[in-house]
Amino acid sequence: MRRSDRYASPFPVSRRQALLATLGGLLMGLGTGRLRADATVPTTQVNTAAKPKSVELFTASGAGDKDGHNWKNAMPIGSLSKAMGSARPGSGFLIGFDPAAGEPAPLDQGQILIRASGDEHNPLFIQAGLIEGHDKMSAAAEDTAAFFKNTRAWSLDSFNKRGGSAYFALANGASHLRISGFRVDGTPADGFFKFRGKEATTYDDIVVSGIDARNVGRLIETEKGVMLQNLVVADCRAIGIVRGFARFRNLSGATLRNLELDADNMDAGGKDVCQLIALAAGDNVLFENIVLRNALNQPPPKEGKKPGYVQGDGIVCERKTKNVTIRKCQASGMGDGGFDVKTTNVTIEDSSTDSCKFGARIWAEGDNVIRRCEFRNPQTRNNTKGACIQVGGTLQIVDSKLHAGPGTAAINLHQTKTGNAPFVQMQGGSIETEGDGVVVNASAAGVLELHNVMVNGVATDHRYVFEKKKQD
Repeated sequence: MRRSDRYASPFPVSRRQALLATLGGLLMGLGTGRLRADATVPTTQVNTAAKPKSVELFTASGAGDKDGHNWKNAMPIGSLSKAMGSARPGSGFLIGFDPAAGEPAPLDQGQILIRASGDEHNPLFIQAGLIEGHDKMSAAAEDTAAFFKNTRAWSLDSFNKRGGSAYFALANGASHLRISGFRVDGTPADGFFKFRGKEATTYDDIVVSGIDARNVGRLIETEKGVMLQNLVVADCRAIGIVRGFARFRNLSGATLRNLELDADNMDAGGKDVCQLIALAAGDNVLFENIVLRNALNQPPPKEGKKPGYVQGDGIVCERKTKNVTIRKCQASGMGDGGFDVKTTNVTIEDSSTDSCKFGARIWAEGDNVIRRCEFRNPQTRNNTKGACIQVGGTLQIVDSKLHAGPGTAAINLHQTKTGNAPFVQMQGGSIETEGDGVVVNASAAGVLELHNVMVNGVATDHRYVFEKKKQD
């Protein structure tokens, strides 16, 4: 399966213009050694007034004297690791490309190591963009070819066979970084950026923005011992995703915002399931204005047995997470859950799902709230009946709309083997069912209370109580 070398943007015009203006201003400011006053970095805990004190320029192969003082004498990208070894707080490293020259940097030949840190007031800048003038860069147009690409054609069929390491390896807890502008085609599951480290390695104050990628194994990967704190990932897009856009082992005080993620139904089979954003542990994380599409993984065939479980998720937060907010996010076409959340204290607001097996899955007991959301058209996949919301813990649903078609439920109460009976209160909003779709079903014990909910056009107050089925 080969993909186009060009990039057709799914962003609305206003969003594209905002992204290009922001990124273009940042890159042009960096090219002259100054950060323009109107350039902004989307973040919550980042020093936006910082600017590079000096810049060094790189191209794929280098040019002239290769001393990096201008584009005619740019250093080769292969020397970037060494150059960054002597970086000081405030240094800027600009990687320039001329698409007309047809010279992308090879993703599968060598690795760049980032182990230097900036400081709170003077971060390090690692940027990619279009060569402009003597020593400046500008943001790429939407249809610009990839800056980084494999020397051999990337394909889903060869994804598992070829393996490969991340192109940028971050080590030693490199912190206070501003990374942006990279256009990538064809990454392995190890990622394009990988945060490395043993237990208790912490990375702090990092902004990743303006990334545009296709044919993604993963874009951001982390090793098991790594903690990221004060991270911002913003204004990025990835189309054609096998394993996920990003996987975080431990994430705290982070914002992921304005992301367009479309798995494009890439299915590598077996255990290589897709979770577009995965978080294993952490707290105080905001997901905002994220579009998630088409992660659907069919199980391997099992002769003589029941159909396997269809996988593929949008945002996944495991049990060691707490205090997560999902705001203004949209998930569609997921094989499993749009928002699959085992978090203690999760808020999902002003969000929507369509055509997922489960719109949202809430597993933990705690202060869990869904408000002003709309979940439509849950899908039964193989022998698992779909539901707008599946609950294994406690949940309040406020002023939300649920639509369950034939063979599905608006709410599914799913008691786990070791958990208490789930308890759900729904206040206001509406539930619509079609065909034999139901308001609620349950795997075992559980309670659903409706308070002033419009059920198929009728204002309803009702308490559904399910008892655990007795064993014969």
